[in-house]
Amino acid sequence: MKKILFTLLVFLTHHALSAIIPVAGRYDGAGGVYGVAYQEKFKNNQVLLGGVTGDAQAFGGLLTHYYSQNIEFSLGAATFSDVALLTTYQRGLADDAGERYILNLEGQALALGSKIWLFSDLITTHFSGIKSTVKFNSLDGEDGNEIVFDQANLFDIETTSLKIGFDINFYDNPRAPTQGVGLNTSLTQLSGRKGQSDQITLDYGFNAITPFLKYFSFGFKAKYSDALVDKNSRYDSEQEIRDQLAADCSSITSTAERERCEKLEEDLIAYILESNTSGQASPLGGNSGLRSFREQRFKAAHTALYSAEINTNLSSLFNILNNKESKLVFSLFYDLGYANDDKLELFNESKFSNGAALKFYKGRGSVNLQAASGSDNSHSWSLGFGSAF
Repeated sequence: MKKILFTLLVFLTHHALSAIIPVAGRYDGAGGVYGVAYQEKFKNNQVLLGGVTGDAQAFGGLLTHYYSQNIEFSLGAATFSDVALLTTYQRGLADDAGERYILNLEGQALALGSKIWLFSDLITTHFSGIKSTVKFNSLDGEDGNEIVFDQANLFDIETTSLKIGFDINFYDNPRAPTQGVGLNTSLTQLSGRKGQSDQITLDYGFNAITPFLKYFSFGFKAKYSDALVDKNSRYDSEQEIRDQLAADCSSITSTAERERCEKLEEDLIAYILESNTSGQASPLGGNSGLRSFREQRFKAAHTALYSAEINTNLSSLFNILNNKESKLVFSLFYDLGYANDDKLELFNESKFSNGAALKFYKGRGSVNLQAASGSDNSHSWSLGFGSAF
């Protein structure tokens, strides 16, 4: 959910049309939010303050300084509460029917970042650092009923995330591309998480855009992610994790509640053990992955995603919302995803999504309304923020 809120704030900072900005977004598995933001520009700076309510409460701000046309720096902060995140403790592409939980969270985050365009926008470099704290208030079953579970040792997660990335742009216009190819790679280090192993995630891939006829274009995207783990020796066996959790399910008198507690304990132990020994690459599912599944649906040490889109420029076709900076686009898409803890078995099994989207672009950013269906009878829709394909 933090990622969603920060994406929302960054999008508004760069693409807002007025000082007072309405805010709305909805993601499967994370719920919907609505609110308002205020933006102000002064000299080479831009500041944004905003708040949302709904299925989460959040308030945050972002200050961006434009050192020059090709260099920018950002500093942001956010606090959030009453977040109910639907999740599973399955790994890979395993079916999670009957295995879903609701995490009730609150926390805060501080972030800084920079972006630099080099060699006439041929290369883009970006750096970000995020210090966040997430507190678990309770764990519920998918039915919304709280699971009786000793949470004394479900630690607050204090995470330091450092990311550096490089993009090579072979586009006609790297900041608002209409055709060409872009290559991208990034390294992210996650550390400081109590009870979890430190890890490095390598993400890499490419995007391609090819126009055809007068109002249409074809887009293709490939994304790969691999995790490398520095194992936490205190949490690399089942018994060690069980001892640290210290869940006393046996003292629960109700048979049904005791069984729910024991099931959650076993799921947590298996998930923590696999995460601490294999790591977690960028998950699949949701707005930027397999779009018929909820956010963060598939988690594994290795993931791969392929997406293809056919786009129709409605602004040019019907002469609406048509200027150099904005356009309205209708898209048909197909997503194919892979997730496995064993790199050699990554492509043995896949999941897919297909659907349609209506996108309003402003520069490289977009507001997306999309609906999808796919594998496992999955269905999802979202209203969110993204970037040009």
